[in-house]
Amino acid sequence: MKSNLITAVGAGILTLSMGILPLTLSAQAQTTNDPGVTTAPTTTTDDRNDFDWGWLGLIGLLGLAGLAGKKQATTYRDPNTPSATTYRD
Repeated sequence: MKSNLITAVGAGILTLSMGILPLTLSAQAQTTNDPGVTTAPTTTTDDRNDFDWGWLGLIGLLGLAGLAGKKQATTYRDPNTPSATTYRD
């Protein structure tokens, strides 16, 4: 019962945080230039000295792969056996 309560509270907190997150972002308005005004072109450089976060995500997924569980063999009941007397048979 306690673990179910903890799971429910955790799921509720996660749901609320994901629902509130879009409300905390700032609005992004579309701006248009005046047709008579020309702007000088800007030059951007791409400096790739930062960390590539995609690799960290892949490593995290590999770490979660161990939680997938073991595959159990499928067992079938022999139809020629006598009928069961309880629901567990």
